[in-house]
Amino acid sequence: MIILLATLLFLQTPQPTQKVAPKQIPQKQKELQALAQMTHPSRSIMIVSPKERANDYLKAWELLKQEKSTAKVYFDLSDGTKISNVIDMKLMPNDTLIVFRYSTPQGIKFQVVEVEDILGI
Repeated sequence: MIILLATLLFLQTPQPTQKVAPKQIPQKQKELQALAQMTHPSRSIMIVSPKERANDYLKAWELLKQEKSTAKVYFDLSDGTKISNVIDMKLMPNDTLIVFRYSTPQGIKFQVVEVEDILGI
């Protein structure tokens, strides 16, 4: 009976909390996310230069455009938007930005996208 009371008393005592400065909270979250991604078994990490990645996107788009399939070719962006009906893609001189020229019902539009913001085709 005494052991049961001691256990209940121990469980009721508040555990000491570690106070974290407000600036450290996002850093801790980033560290936890990075750790979670590293331990995820289905993902591996590969470092590719932005130049090579931009050229890969350009070559893949050109190849898919030549296929003339009925499926639309579109680019998924990190902000959740998609760019479709792409008429032309131009790489900027440093190959870190891509200028998309695409058609919309309102006419032809341009959008500049950073290479790292493209999630896939």
